Amino acid sequence: MLNRLRIPSLAAAVVFATGMVHNHLVKSSPSDGERLPAAPQEVRLWFNERPEIPFTSVTLMQGDSTKIATIKAVATGDSMVVAIPLATALAPGKYLVAWRTASSDGHAIRGVFGFSIAP
Repeated sequence: MLNRLRIPSLAAAVVFATGMVHNHLVKSSPSDGERLPAAPQEVRLWFNERPEIPFTSVTLMQGDSTKIATIKAVATGDSMVVAIPLATALAPGKYLVAWRTASSDGHAIRGVFGFSIAP
């Protein structure tokens, strides 16, 4: 019975040591659920691994999921962070950010978060 208890922890150690833990979003600005007093000029995404810039983009949507634009990410001074410049000011309201990227191993990851603008 003792061997059974050790196998999951050993498997987890092997997965971690071999780098099979995939990239994930660490934080964003605006953050999920944040209420902003003014429109942001960009969206920033922080990852635990370096994202592949050519495969990183954001689809910005209104709160009802109506697509506004898909915007390619640009590199920043920090290789773990990408910026998505917003070309036009957003009106007050609710917004969704659907992001996607790829890790150096080619594994695609994606997610969605929301924020609102309420002056």
